[in-house]
Amino acid sequence: MKLLKNPERLVFYLLVFSIPIQSRLVLHSWTQPFSQWTSAYLYGTDILLGLLFLLWIWRTRQLPKLDFNKITLFPGFWLSIFFVFSALSIINSHINSLSWYQLLKLAEFTGFYFYLTVNFGKTYELKKASLVIIASGFLQALIGIAQYLKQGSLGLRLLGESPLSVTAQGIAVFIADTHRYLRAYGSTPHPNILAAWLFTAIFSFYFYYILRQSKPGSIPKNILHEIPWLLIYAAILFAFLLTFSRVIIVLFGVGIVIQLVLSFSRRNYRQKISEIKSKVIIILSVSVAVSILFCLLYWPQVKSRVHISAEEEAVTQRVFYNQVAESVTASHPLTGIGLGQFVPDMMSKFKYLPPGLYQPDHNIYLLIASETGLLGLAVFLLFLFFTFWRFVRRVDFSKLRSFSFLTFGLSLLAMGLFDHFLLTTQQGSFIFWMTMALLASVDKV
Repeated sequence: MKLLKNPERLVFYLLVFSIPIQSRLVLHSWTQPFSQWTSAYLYGTDILLGLLFLLWIWRTRQLPKLDFNKITLFPGFWLSIFFVFSALSIINSHINSLSWYQLLKLAEFTGFYFYLTVNFGKTYELKKASLVIIASGFLQALIGIAQYLKQGSLGLRLLGESPLSVTAQGIAVFIADTHRYLRAYGSTPHPNILAAWLFTAIFSFYFYYILRQSKPGSIPKNILHEIPWLLIYAAILFAFLLTFSRVIIVLFGVGIVIQLVLSFSRRNYRQKISEIKSKVIIILSVSVAVSILFCLLYWPQVKSRVHISAEEEAVTQRVFYNQVAESVTASHPLTGIGLGQFVPDMMSKFKYLPPGLYQPDHNIYLLIASETGLLGLAVFLLFLFFTFWRFVRRVDFSKLRSFSFLTFGLSLLAMGLFDHFLLTTQQGSFIFWMTMALLASVDKV
């Protein structure tokens, strides 16, 4: 009922819930045959975000004023400079209108970033936002599990579900024991994006589950009350594994190990762990049980994905894209070839590749360097540096959740070394900028 009395808060939480939903209209395509990387879209989440901005301005009755104390150290300052360099890169664009569309998208997510940093604790709370992410992740988990069991799409076109089939071109499948297997998509455009969202949901579950009881050290009086929460977590974790997203699953495992080692190796953390010991044991037990069950059910598929060959497409294509990005950067070192121009540039230079191979470079740092130049990359890295530098300086590392936030943020940066979706897709961009904004708001967490 409180949400109904505050439309801005209602729209914000609805937006967060809808992040993985791909519902969209194609507004224009600049190349033929159709390429998702050279097309403009209107997403349902664009409409929600635009409405959120309008409600924000209406509430404040003025354009938002940003606090630029110690301006050169404020991450938002460097983000603004990066926006300027991205705009300047358009002078080299082959398809100017595509670059202007990409600049509009960057402006949209820059605005989302500033909205989150300015309104933390005003229109939204981290604990409630975590609960919304968990609910969204659970829905996506159910869809992903059903897709994998069916080995095809469920017909959820209103949610933007892709038409999925193990025999269709451009669909993420892998081979195990001579059989083709479809990876779980949810309503996102790719399993890696679903994995990133479920990774976010798992992190949110840890945060919410540990904080939701007033006495975290106590064992729940009625363990039956915990079963629904644990079933939700088990479903999200199981679907996360069904994405078979190797990099993200490995980063998740490494992050868990690092946090456990730090928690039990430092004296002040050992005391904190003792306060939440029952919850940690419950979560670890469920995690181990789900992982064992998953391996027992799908061992041939697991074995196939664990084995990585230097000759497989996932590796050779990434090497190829990196080489293209390095070549482009060397030829346009200062301002790049223009925002959003990596794929059109590939199309002009490599005219006879299969259409599915025209993709952005899978390393976001090399992608930024190729499109906005080394100066644009330097400013973007400064934005990241001051985001984490500010986090480390201001955070209270006596709190266990501090390392969790740090690990999650660093995991996203590591994902950017192997995939581009954090900056090139609607869902990935929301995840990336939301995380950076929360890290920048650490003094309020």
